[in-house]
Amino acid sequence: MTAAKKNLLERASTLLGREELARRLGVPAQLLEAWIAGDATMPDGQLMRLARVLDRVARGDRGEWQ
Repeated sequence: MTAAKKNLLERASTLLGREELARRLGVPAQLLEAWIAGDATMPDGQLMRLARVLDRVARGDRGEWQ
C-alpha cells in the first residue's frame, strides 16, 4: 500500500476511531487494522469511500455514511 493511503487511514482513524472508521467503510475492524499495518492492500474503491467519509467529517456531518 502506498504511504499516502496509509497516512489517510491513520489520520481518519485518529479523527473517528478505528471501530467507527471500519463501520463507515463497511469492513471488519481486523481488515482495517491490516490495511493500516500494511499487511493487506486497500482496494482503490475503498480509497474513494474513505475520501467520501473524510469529506463528510470535514463538512461537520458525523452521521452514518450511506
